Amino acid sequence: MDKKDEEIIRILERRANLSSRALSNMLLMPISTVHRRIKKLEHEGVITGYKAIVDYEKTSRPISALILINFSEVGDEREHIPKSSVLSNLKRFNEVEEITEVQATSFDMVVKGRFESLRRLSDFVEELRNIKGIEEVSTAIITEETSMPPPV
Repeated sequence: MDKKDEEIIRILERRANLSSRALSNMLLMPISTVHRRIKKLEHEGVITGYKAIVDYEKTSRPISALILINFSEVGDEREHIPKSSVLSNLKRFNEVEEITEVQATSFDMVVKGRFESLRRLSDFVEELRNIKGIEEVSTAIITEETSMPPPV
């Protein structure tokens, strides 16, 4: 992967709907080269999909939150709870948009979720507290999100 591939990725991260022609104009590269590079990045698994940038204020899920999760070391019967078990439980919720594992002092994972109301967010947090392997849950409501435009 070279600098041109990195530029293509950076632009597509922010504007996945751009055509090869538009990318070609932005990068001052032939359209066939841009198209070939994108196909190569997809084939190699560097680009695994494309995502729309949504204004959630205009949808039925305007509330977004970051949920900080701390894993428990052991369960009730002193047995180890695998992280994969917690992950599979989290993936079953439609509200979960992203799951990020982190190395932090007071939490192990950050979950980004979208909710139709504060009541649903509150219920969701209670459901998380009942998942075996989750010890503590903290919530930060997102008040504003800014999507970055592609670099010029």
